[in-house]
Amino acid sequence: MSEAARAGGVLPLLVATDLDASLLDAVTYRWDRARPALRALASRRARLVLCTSKTRAETAAIASELEAAAPPALVVENGGALVVPVPDLERPPEGARRDGGEWVVALGAPRAALAAALDEIARETGGALRGFAALETEEIERLTGLDRVAARRAAQRDHDEPVLIEGGEEAALRVAAAAARRGLRLVQGGRFHHLTGDTDKGRALGVLLRLHAAEGRRFTTIGLGDAPTDLSFLEIVAHPVLVPGPGGLDPVLAAALPAAERAPAPGPAGWNAAVLDLLARLERTAIPPREPATR
Repeated sequence: MSEAARAGGVLPLLVATDLDASLLDAVTYRWDRARPALRALASRRARLVLCTSKTRAETAAIASELEAAAPPALVVENGGALVVPVPDLERPPEGARRDGGEWVVALGAPRAALAAALDEIARETGGALRGFAALETEEIERLTGLDRVAARRAAQRDHDEPVLIEGGEEAALRVAAAAARRGLRLVQGGRFHHLTGDTDKGRALGVLLRLHAAEGRRFTTIGLGDAPTDLSFLEIVAHPVLVPGPGGLDPVLAAALPAAERAPAPGPAGWNAAVLDLLARLERTAIPPREPATR
């Protein structure tokens, strides 16, 4: 974006997006139908932030394929860690470790602690619970539809434990209550429940926005997501977009964000249409962007 545009009050764009069933197709995990919008964002030098329950290994592989203006920042494992390309920041984030060309900020509980807590919760609730740590690669492939390489990346978790819970919603509520008594969270994702520490995608995105703000960078923020795990970051962006599933909008998101934009279709096709429409309206109306909330 030009200096003249900045002088006119238009901030550069930062787009935070969920992956599965949003930017990625829920079955094929492909993003091809979002290519026009990704190219439009790249032409505007928009910053992309991938906010996902996926691991860093999974998300980095996807990020390397996207036609972005620069390597995306990553919020992985439901906010368990924030990964920022080194060139994005002038100073290293407090408490971060450098791994190659990225700063890694750990925000969530260690996986070993989550696995131990899950064992305690299973005994306490009498529930039939299985965490990812107990699954063989073949089982992860079968449950997720991932190929062997992607399934192994999915197992490389540090701050989030996907959980299979038998017994429906009532059993999940008991597990969630037991997790809360331990200072942990149980959240519903697209395929699994996820046991995490006291963090979420919104907190991680808030950390990233504050790091940029401390160095004088502010953005017009857009967020896209389809599931309750996305609510925390959709609440803090200036322009939230809800992506429907095959059965329509998630009722939790629809109730929490009644004024949010609605993508016209599920997955990357809807993502693409919503982003292109929003970009056109932002440019046509030149409405001064609202400042995002902070957490």
